[in-house]
Amino acid sequence: MIVSEQEAADFIHGYTEVMAEIFDPGSHESEMTLLEVLACGRAKYISDRASLDDALGRLEAGSVLIAPEVESAIRSLEVKQWFYLKDTATYSVFVDPSADTAYAVLGLTERIRDIVGGTGALVEVGLVQYHGHYVCDGLVSSVVWLGRNFRKDLALTFAEIRARGAFRRSCTPTELNKGAFGG
Repeated sequence: MIVSEQEAADFIHGYTEVMAEIFDPGSHESEMTLLEVLACGRAKYISDRASLDDALGRLEAGSVLIAPEVESAIRSLEVKQWFYLKDTATYSVFVDPSADTAYAVLGLTERIRDIVGGTGALVEVGLVQYHGHYVCDGLVSSVVWLGRNFRKDLALTFAEIRARGAFRRSCTPTELNKGAFGG
């Protein structure tokens, strides 16, 4: 339910460098917590995608290189309120708010259930495509718990999504051709 330790470390390092640079170019000293800086950097990036190229240029000029797979993952970032339905033995199930597609999502260093505090919720979080998987960036902005009837309806919706072949287990080129986010 999580990516490998090395993949997580590489992503966290690169994501932190980039989002901090997007939020506050040239100054990484702040009275804000690291999570607040990352959330603000992510929000700024979502509202201005060109800020990534600017940040990468500044980082490179300062001899800070971001791994190509981390850069690619950041470019694929989708932040929205996802329905977090449940966990399986190998992934967590996220349903797009449009209810057209669902994703098998991995955490970075913790199970998503442990980050959120349970399952069956509407969560605002970022998902990226990283090393062939959909991965949660771990920055949860809000959690709204779903009632029993809503969870039952969402489970039925998920079953319909699976039956239509719109459940994305991986972000391989084959899956991307099916219309997965960012591809």
